[in-house]
Amino acid sequence: MPNRFSKKALEEKITQLEQMIGALSAQNQFFELLINNLPGLFYLFDSDFKVHKWNQNVETVTGYSSEEVQTRHLFDLFTGEDLKNIQRSIEKAFVEGEATVEAVLTNKEGRKIPYYFTGASTTLKNKKFLIGMGIDISQRKHAENALRESEALYRLLAERMTEGVVLFYDFHILFANNAFAAMLGYENPSQLLKKNVMDMVAEGFSVYFREMYEAIQNGHGTERFFDARWITRQKKEIWVEGRANLIRWKEQPAVLLTARDITQARLKEIFLEKQTETLRRENINLRSSIKDRYRLGEIIGKSEAMQKVYERILDAAASNANVVIYGESGTGKELVSRAVHKMSRRAAKPFVPVNASAIPETLLESEFFGYKKGAFTGADTDKEGYLDLANGGTLFLDEVGDLSPALQVKLLRAIEGGGYSPVGSSVIKNSDFRIISATHKNLYQRIKTGRMRKDFFYRIHIIPIYLPPLRERKDDIPLLIDYFLKIYSPQSGISQLPAQVMETLMNYNYPGNVRELQNIIQRYLAVRSIDFLNGEAVTVEADEKNNPPVEIKSGEGLALQKNVDSIEKNTIQQALLKHGNNKSRAAQALGISRKTLARKMKRFNL
Repeated sequence: MPNRFSKKALEEKITQLEQMIGALSAQNQFFELLINNLPGLFYLFDSDFKVHKWNQNVETVTGYSSEEVQTRHLFDLFTGEDLKNIQRSIEKAFVEGEATVEAVLTNKEGRKIPYYFTGASTTLKNKKFLIGMGIDISQRKHAENALRESEALYRLLAERMTEGVVLFYDFHILFANNAFAAMLGYENPSQLLKKNVMDMVAEGFSVYFREMYEAIQNGHGTERFFDARWITRQKKEIWVEGRANLIRWKEQPAVLLTARDITQARLKEIFLEKQTETLRRENINLRSSIKDRYRLGEIIGKSEAMQKVYERILDAAASNANVVIYGESGTGKELVSRAVHKMSRRAAKPFVPVNASAIPETLLESEFFGYKKGAFTGADTDKEGYLDLANGGTLFLDEVGDLSPALQVKLLRAIEGGGYSPVGSSVIKNSDFRIISATHKNLYQRIKTGRMRKDFFYRIHIIPIYLPPLRERKDDIPLLIDYFLKIYSPQSGISQLPAQVMETLMNYNYPGNVRELQNIIQRYLAVRSIDFLNGEAVTVEADEKNNPPVEIKSGEGLALQKNVDSIEKNTIQQALLKHGNNKSRAAQALGISRKTLARKMKRFNL
């Protein structure tokens, strides 16, 4: 019994061992298969450089058979510096545990192949071994060499170009050629490396240049043209024009800029412009040289304050600079802007008035720059913006202080020649327009509160014109009244107002300025009633020339029926007076029956 048990136990043990050997054999076959099919070179050698294990790629790449691999020394595959690098790397791996190296392997046929080797050391049975992989980097090296050759070629071309060339990323210069360095006053392009290109752009053009770079870097167009003032190393300002293109530099979006110095051409152009403006100014002065002139265009007034306004209008008309008109509501800011436009060289081109405060914030950009079909819901067709319409002419911005800072940036870019894009389009458009703006607000204060950008203010505030309120030029009131009477009553024959009415109008302060006086005269001619927005009611009796009584009321007495009754009563009184109280003749003159006249006389207690 014990013998049979022992035999059985032995058989079970043998079976277990056979199973373990089979499992190990299967694992060994798996690892053999894995190693032989690795894409690179697999190797295992000891500290005596005897190769113990390798995959089939070693034989294929080196050209040595499995028998030859065992007889060849590892270092036979390398020469020169590559051999030294391999030796140093292996020593490092045995000492530090791991190492990597790039080296060129020379196979049996003498073919040289660049490889990237990696190895790690381990100890088995008190002997050190190094296991590693080699990856063929021929394609990468070929690409690197091609890139270096391209860079060398482009660098050679750039350095020989007569135009300035500069490459920058995040505003920092990566490369500049000799022409660019010389243009900015540097002896060597290397002096420009890592400098911030924004430090070389003159004040007033930095916003435009920064926006241009960011637009290109963010993919809003791959090319932009520019025309700006730059600062040389010697702090001298020069005019530079050129173009900027988007390129890839080390997997990052960078800007390649070509530029040329156009200072001499621009100075000549400016000189000719000044000569032209001088001749134009002389011509305008000859046409407007009458002292104490009482009007200029549709602007009325001969006071000293208005004479100063006329002079400033002539200055503005002789120039192409931007104008800002300051004045209270009703002082005639748009009339002044139209006068400047009509006497300027842009007179034959459009005058486009825009009330900035009347446009909803959400529509400002599309109204100014236009939009493309499909840009938003309701955009069924392409539409031109104010800048398109004002091309060659004048853009009048009323209440300019109400423009948002975001829109001010985009307008500033367009003013400085950087162009603009319609909503829904990436196409850069340009418009040659002059800005005449107007406001009743303090723009300096709006700069302090952040409602207006300082750079935008300085671009529009070149020629300021200040319009005095009517209360500060009352000498002009009779002229204005005479002008309005001629306009609004050409057939009535009324050429002057009763003395008391004139006196009352002269003593009023006109919070609504000229526009309010205009409305008062229109109302007087219609209803023979003078209504003020404030003040007490005043009645003026009929004068000796049979003018009907005129009722002057405050803003509280503007009831329609009362005014109608007053006019009707005054008209009946005038008819009776003219016909010696003969009711029949008075009724006939009034175009009503005698019975109706009697009823109305009873109603008005006449």
